[in-house]
Amino acid sequence: MAAGTTATGGSIRVLHVDDDDAFGDLASTYLERVNARLDVTTVTSTTDALDRLAARDYDCVVSDYDMPEQNGIEFLEAVREDNPDLPFVLFTGKGSEEVASDAISAGVTDYLQKETGTEQYAVLANRVENAVEKRRSERALAERNRRLETLVSNLPGMVYRCRNEPDWPMEYVGGECEQLTGYAAATLEAGDVVWGEEIIHPDDREATWDAVQDALDAGEHFEVTYRIRTRCGNRKHVWERGRGIYDADGDLRGIEGFITDITQQRERQHRLERNTERLEALFENSPDMVNIHDADGVIVDANERICEELGYAHDELVGKTVWDVDATTDRDSVLQMESAMERGDVRRFEAEFERADGSTFPVEVHLAKLAVAGEHQFLAISRDVSEREAREAELRRLKRQYETVFENAQDGLFLLEVVENGDDVEFVYRQLNRAHEEMSGLSADDIVGKTEHEAFHSALGEQTTSYHRECYERREPVQFEEVFEFPAGDIVVSGTVSPVVVDGEVTHLVGVTRDVTEFKERERALRRERDRLEEFADILSHDLRNPLNVAEGNLELVRERRDSDRLQTVADAHDRMRTLIDDVLALARHGRTATDLDDVRLDAAAERAWATVETETATLVADSELTVRADEGRLAQLLENLFRNSVEHAAENPPEDCVTVRVGDLADGSGFYVEDDGRGIPDGDRERVFEYAYSTTDDGTGLGLSIVAELVDAHGWSVEVTDGEAGGTRFEITGVEIAE
Repeated sequence: MAAGTTATGGSIRVLHVDDDDAFGDLASTYLERVNARLDVTTVTSTTDALDRLAARDYDCVVSDYDMPEQNGIEFLEAVREDNPDLPFVLFTGKGSEEVASDAISAGVTDYLQKETGTEQYAVLANRVENAVEKRRSERALAERNRRLETLVSNLPGMVYRCRNEPDWPMEYVGGECEQLTGYAAATLEAGDVVWGEEIIHPDDREATWDAVQDALDAGEHFEVTYRIRTRCGNRKHVWERGRGIYDADGDLRGIEGFITDITQQRERQHRLERNTERLEALFENSPDMVNIHDADGVIVDANERICEELGYAHDELVGKTVWDVDATTDRDSVLQMESAMERGDVRRFEAEFERADGSTFPVEVHLAKLAVAGEHQFLAISRDVSEREAREAELRRLKRQYETVFENAQDGLFLLEVVENGDDVEFVYRQLNRAHEEMSGLSADDIVGKTEHEAFHSALGEQTTSYHRECYERREPVQFEEVFEFPAGDIVVSGTVSPVVVDGEVTHLVGVTRDVTEFKERERALRRERDRLEEFADILSHDLRNPLNVAEGNLELVRERRDSDRLQTVADAHDRMRTLIDDVLALARHGRTATDLDDVRLDAAAERAWATVETETATLVADSELTVRADEGRLAQLLENLFRNSVEHAAENPPEDCVTVRVGDLADGSGFYVEDDGRGIPDGDRERVFEYAYSTTDDGTGLGLSIVAELVDAHGWSVEVTDGEAGGTRFEITGVEIAE
């Protein structure tokens, strides 16, 4: 078993083996006398000595060489079998170089030859003490090294010893060097990779060096954090703690310390700081009112919004109680509710906050119970719901209006809900107004809650579903006009189905329908009337124009043979009849409404119309910059009739070649005008000029300005007769749509 203790100092147990019992006692006595630390046990045989070593711990063995059972060398070898490092001093009277050599070879700790006199015991005691202290020191050092190795091997980082130079070359590296840096410890110890030059981040080298040197100059430990670059190029944050190593003269010989990876801690700290900043920003900049109060209901913090809303400074609000600002509660109610809450619970309720000036307003409060620094606190987030309540009241009012309009509308209205049915959708009736019931003969009680196929017969169900599905799939209104076989009878229905889109999804369809059966009947009657009018115009053209052509042809033959004023009169009458026919046909065929509108430049239209009128004695000035929205053909007819009116009336007042017709823009931008410098129209006649058959000449049809009025009305415009700037007649056309 192991012998001796592991600590220096204290008593030294010595086993003295010598076959001379008297010498053994003497030696023991002197050894204990010269060194009080020695506790000597003497035996006379090696067998007894081995038994003693097996039974008890000793710090040293002192043995004679020449003994009956075994000599000192053999005894040493026997001791070494169980106690390989136990100090063994060979104290022999038989001294020779051979014995000394054998003893050393056998691993003796010390060799001392017996002499005469008592001084030898002091030398022996000193040899024993030195041997034991050396062994104890070695054992203590070994134990420290073992513990250090255990500590280093289990540290979350690396330990080092290096020279205090800018590159910090490593002399010793232990621990998790490779896990930390990617480099083996031997690589750094050999100088193949230099810590300060290749591992410390370039941007951190100078600051790290300065911090370490400042601590060393002050004789203190140092702590630094910096970044390193690993073998694979990753960046890590490390924390280092170290100190200087000094020699006996106080000179710095190097640095030793510990380095560990704090990347995750730094990231956690950074996230914590970032989250803290976000929470603080949210707290201070929240559009909601936020306060924190303790378990006694006392407000300990409040954000800017609640201070502004309540009219308090922050210091004024902090310290008040919850029931000081909530007019609807009291201390007992607050504490009772909050004491019943568990950590993490959230309660929602409505309250009424009271401002510093005494006014109140409704709020919605979300209250959460938290644990802050081991104490229960409450976070209250409140929102002013005055506008929401006003909106809800407005929605209720609008709902009542909607229901009133829905029920009393003259058109038939219905509301369908879009309901998912597997991979398909169905349309379920939710509302049907009275007008729809009367029109269709269907009762809301019979179809509300049903799909089209459930509510109607198969044909009508398919008919209505087709429009509803088209509206749903196209996500836009769908118009229809069709004969429906309702219980009330077959009617022509004109309607529109529109989608209701909520959050990007079509949730409902709204339908508006109208019975247009009578309208369609009137439309067919008007179409028949129009066809008869067309037929009349064709008959007029055929039955009147053809005989007129014959009469004109024969008249021309007569005029070739003789010159007669009467024949000229007949020719004039024919001309008037032709004009009358043209005007009647124009009135019959151009219709009441202009629908085919284009962008038309007014000056160009005037030039084209002027070219179709006999204007040898007149001049046109097209002084317009307008582009108007008009039916180009009808605008041309309008201008032709106005030009013809000006030229024909100017011909009655010579000189005939001085009439000027001007087309220009009205100053207020509402339209344009056509004016001449002829004799004008008397005030009393201006109200009648647009009447049918009204004319101031014997050969006029009286239809020209009537056609103008019809064409103006067809466009939705207005026309007015005024005096021209040069004394003639001015026609102002207003309400004209100007093209951009």
